[in-house]
Amino acid sequence: MIRSVVQAAVAVAAMLIAYPAVAQVTNDPFPDPIPASEGVIVVGLEEFAALPDVDGAPARPMVLIDEPGSARLFVNDMWGLVYSISYDGAVTQYLDARESRWEVEVETPERAPIMEMGLQSFAFHPQFNEPGTAGYGKLYTWIDTNDTAPEPDFIPGGGDATHHIVLLEWTARDPAAATYDGGPPRELLRAEQPFDNHNGGRIGFNWTSSPGAPDFGLLYLGMADGGAAGDELDIAQDLSRVFGKILRVHPLGSNSVNGRYGVPADNPYARDGDDRTLGEIFASGVRNPQGFDWDPSTGDLLMADIGQSVVETLNVVPLGGDLGWNTWEGSYRVVTNTRV
Repeated sequence: MIRSVVQAAVAVAAMLIAYPAVAQVTNDPFPDPIPASEGVIVVGLEEFAALPDVDGAPARPMVLIDEPGSARLFVNDMWGLVYSISYDGAVTQYLDARESRWEVEVETPERAPIMEMGLQSFAFHPQFNEPGTAGYGKLYTWIDTNDTAPEPDFIPGGGDATHHIVLLEWTARDPAAATYDGGPPRELLRAEQPFDNHNGGRIGFNWTSSPGAPDFGLLYLGMADGGAAGDELDIAQDLSRVFGKILRVHPLGSNSVNGRYGVPADNPYARDGDDRTLGEIFASGVRNPQGFDWDPSTGDLLMADIGQSVVETLNVVPLGGDLGWNTWEGSYRVVTNTRV
């Protein structure tokens, strides 16, 4: 069973820039100040492992995963790499998606003015270490690419078409090997990104689900609203677009429009009979879902959504839920120059 243990702490101040198109609000929306000492938890920190620089630039870790089948931790670097880390802190490069033999053309952070591009996230299939199963050796990556020649499966309907984001499936021959030993990745889906920022988000499998359960082996994809400011294209509430959503797909299925992945039958819009809604959608109304995980006691999906001007939010995300963006930012009404 694959368990996500922590969302690596990466503070990207540019994600929180307020653009001129959005009216500014009070710096503190809470009328009664929250005491600085309230709810404080004191923890001790010590250096456990250090990722190497990439071409002279510091590593940009995003997701840390415990893969208990091989007793290793794994972490991705937005520059296009995945590292394994032994339980004693030794770091080994596991996969470099930038290598020419993979033909991925990773769009790396230095090309974007606010550095939000790259290898966004990764996830191991829950059967990664189980020989004879369909998910054996399967690893998935969510990557920004500057290869925009292939036709995208999903388009935003506006913006500058700056790059694409692709979901790739890698198959390791020996999951316990020190480095990835499989062949080129298989592309499952591709979306055209309208702007440089808010590209994708976290991906992961519900590790609280057991074999035979409806949710087992289904891959959740964080898909941000495409960027700019205030959901400029007004697509987070548009159920005909994948942007501003949490998606859920069956990576080993084939009933999608492109035939390369499956659409779970119990997704909220999979069988609604409406051609204007997408069956891949699990929940809508999200802004920039860079972190999510499951509550081990309830199985609920919890998502951290990066706010724009007022608050950051931690949300319980139910099947078919609408988190409110771009009408609401948390419990605060979004006010722009065109909408009051």
